[in-house]
Amino acid sequence: MAPRSPRQNLASWFTYLRQFQQACSFNKDAAKMDLLTFANAKIARVLPSATEQGQFMVAVADTPGDPVSSADLTTYATFEALLDHFSPLPTYVGVYLQSLAVAPYPAGASADFWKARVVDAFPGGSKGEPWTTALGCLVAAIPAVCFTVSLQQKVAKTVDAATSKMSDVITQIAGLG
Repeated sequence: MAPRSPRQNLASWFTYLRQFQQACSFNKDAAKMDLLTFANAKIARVLPSATEQGQFMVAVADTPGDPVSSADLTTYATFEALLDHFSPLPTYVGVYLQSLAVAPYPAGASADFWKARVVDAFPGGSKGEPWTTALGCLVAAIPAVCFTVSLQQKVAKTVDAATSKMSDVITQIAGLG
């Protein structure tokens, strides 16, 4: 089996989040939520009983990472935080952005990329070709409800700030909204 691309890994994170939501389909309110609302929903409100928690844990047993435990459901407040425990969204966003950055960043260490200034990794700011290409790729990989136009505009301001680091952009995008 061929390794998955950074884009596939990022898109898969949202597939897993949808699987989490589908595993809560017995909760009519959770089933009606858009993906962003579900990501930020309190686990204790969506899965208030031991029975519901048990159903959820069985349903998501195939989701990547170790099996979800009862302790996980109380340790992590939201479904986003729970999924991040197994598959950290900031890592997937960072690796994908690194693959889209200008040289020398795609071939460098991830730790160096996170510390890099945005203007070095994506010269030209939010209107430059490197960033507009990256933005288009992000829009294609992240559901629109989670990467709204409003969030994209906030990210653009961070991209345009001369002192911004890639870690600022990555954590802003991974904050989902």
